[in-house]
Amino acid sequence: MKKILCMLLAVLLVASLGSAAFADETIAYEDNGFTLTYTDEFNNENLKGSFVDSPFGMIDDGLFYAKFNYLAMSDEELSLMIEKSMGEFTEADLELIRSKHGTLAIVYGIDFTKISDENLEIHKSMEDRVTEIAKAGDVVFYRYNLEDAEDTLTYLAGIAPVYQEEYKTLQAAFNKVLENAEFYVPFIRGNELVGTVISFETTDLDGNPVKSEDIFKDHKITMVNLWATWCHNCIGEMTELGEMAERLAEKGVAVVGICTDADEELDLCREVLKEHNVNYLNLMPVENLDELLQWDGALPTSYFFDSNGTLLRLGFKGAPQTMDPYEEIINGLLNGEVVETEMPDTPHTAANDAGVYRVIVSDTDGNLVKGVTVQFCSDSTCMMGKTDANGVASFEMEEGPVYTVHILKVPEGYAKNTAEYQTDDTYCDIYIPLDKAA
Repeated sequence: MKKILCMLLAVLLVASLGSAAFADETIAYEDNGFTLTYTDEFNNENLKGSFVDSPFGMIDDGLFYAKFNYLAMSDEELSLMIEKSMGEFTEADLELIRSKHGTLAIVYGIDFTKISDENLEIHKSMEDRVTEIAKAGDVVFYRYNLEDAEDTLTYLAGIAPVYQEEYKTLQAAFNKVLENAEFYVPFIRGNELVGTVISFETTDLDGNPVKSEDIFKDHKITMVNLWATWCHNCIGEMTELGEMAERLAEKGVAVVGICTDADEELDLCREVLKEHNVNYLNLMPVENLDELLQWDGALPTSYFFDSNGTLLRLGFKGAPQTMDPYEEIINGLLNGEVVETEMPDTPHTAANDAGVYRVIVSDTDGNLVKGVTVQFCSDSTCMMGKTDANGVASFEMEEGPVYTVHILKVPEGYAKNTAEYQTDDTYCDIYIPLDKAA
């Protein structure tokens, strides 16, 4: 089966596996742009095998990808495997996952105003294998037709008949779920961070303190590559990453790795780097990295910063087959092709699971603003709060109504903001910008 993108993960990473019932459950895949209501067929408690979703969200500019998987192993067997620590997870375990894992469905969206020429050509080469299923804004959604694909037939031939029948039943049921799906413009995770200064502190692998500003200041562009010792795709690109780092150093470019499981696998982390002749700086995990960069856990993911620590583009997910995509991004950034972001008149909102509404205030440089007085109103009542050191004011109100938000008072040095904003009708974070005073 042709892949949507050469960088796509070749195997289902165990870290992305999860177990859920799914029966009669409505799930909003906001990063992908659709909401699905699952039927009883997907209840893992009743299945002989296991149904697992892998919504990757945006994997490249203008390309949104989601994969739905079937594993020819019981939910209990899968859960036991997932519960293994990464240090216990062996090559034999990976091989077992590969042999049991089948792709039930692939749904992807394309924003034709943003997709790269390379990915557009790949899409065009697959047009006889895909079906257009919906449109939302500039995004067109497609379902990859897997029923008679060579990979599907090979997979089915390798699993027991009882699993074969269940796979076919679920595939037909999933197509019906898609027919009743709600589609909308995907939420681009981290989009509001582009153009803002990111700062963090950690240590290198030898325990020496490291500040991000000290790394960034000496280079025109710094590529920060998140990886883990269990991630075969991460390790597979390391030798070439090291060679690229040496090649681009004369242009003022640096590569920095963050080994996300080094706090548990430090010796293995060092061993991997030595085996692949990696000489560029590698760091220990950064506290709250998922919040800092709105990282969704996909590995590898790479971020690009300028000498001031400004995030220049959204994270690049996956390991490309060659370094060309990385170098194209870096050369473009060196030539000034930085994504410019404007603070929207109506700030975006993002669903949260905190059980409260959170108003997050930042200035046009991306700095979170403390001491902003926020008014949060329903049709009948208003509450007031102040943003804390993280720029957050929280409001415990019931879900359902759409609330209005006003900025009543700003700290010294900021211009008044008299705009009116609205929340979603479910718990969400709402991001509000402040201009600096003239």
